[in-house]
Amino acid sequence: MVKNPGDIGSQPVRCSVCSHPSLPEIDRGLINGVPLRTLAGNFGLSPSAPSRHNKYLRRQLAFEQRHADQAHQAALLDKLDLLEVRLDRLFRKAEDFHSLHISLGCLQESIRVLFLREKVRHSLGGRP
Repeated sequence: MVKNPGDIGSQPVRCSVCSHPSLPEIDRGLINGVPLRTLAGNFGLSPSAPSRHNKYLRRQLAFEQRHADQAHQAALLDKLDLLEVRLDRLFRKAEDFHSLHISLGCLQESIRVLFLREKVRHSLGGRP
C-alpha cells in the first residue's frame, strides 16, 4: 500500500501494481528495463501505474541493499574483532617467549586491522 504523496496524513492509496496477481513478473520487467507502456499493456494497467510503482520499487530495492550492506559490514567488523583478539593473544605469547620478531609481526598486523576497521566504519558513514 502506498500513500498519495500529496496527501500527508490521508488514507493509504492502493497501488494497482502492488495488488496485481502478476506483481513478481511486473517487478522483474521494471528491473530488467522493459518499457513502462509495454508493461502497462501486457498486464492491463493504466499507463502511469508502472511508473508510480517503479519509483516505489527503486526506493524499496535501495533500502534493502543498504540493509544488506550494513549487515555485511557488521559481520566484517565482528570478524575484525575476533582477529584483533587472536592477534593480542599471539602477541602476549610471543612476549612471554621473548620473541621480538613475532611480537613485531603481531603489532604490524594489529595496525592493519585498525586501518581496515576504520575503512569499514567510514563506509558505514562513521557509525561505530
